Amino acid sequence: KQWYQRRVAITAGSDHWFYFIPTEDRLCQYKQYNNRYLDTNIADHGYYASLGSAQQACSRMGDLCKGVTRSSGVHYLRQGSTPKPASRGETSWVKTTCEEEDFHYFEQKFMDV
Repeated sequence: KQWYQRRVAITAGSDHWFYFIPTEDRLCQYKQYNNRYLDTNIADHGYYASLGSAQQACSRMGDLCKGVTRSSGVHYLRQGSTPKPASRGETSWVKTTCEEEDFHYFEQKFMDV
């Protein structure tokens, strides 16, 4: 977990660090909640332009990240897992189940571990 904090601090607010994460992967499912937000941004992680990159980063962080909230068109990683009513139209995705996978980047395919 310390690895993530060092890597992200360099490029907070950008999706670029996402591509430098090791090849061990977690594939997680998310449940969407409209007009709801999740508490507490994860420190030093900035925001993500796309939902896909935010969910992938959240999945790879394990228990540290519980979900993603979209606010004003950008996506934030969150520590809270209980959706709360939003007054500004936020949408949140709560992480549900995750599976460990091994992804071989050179072969571009997923392999069960």
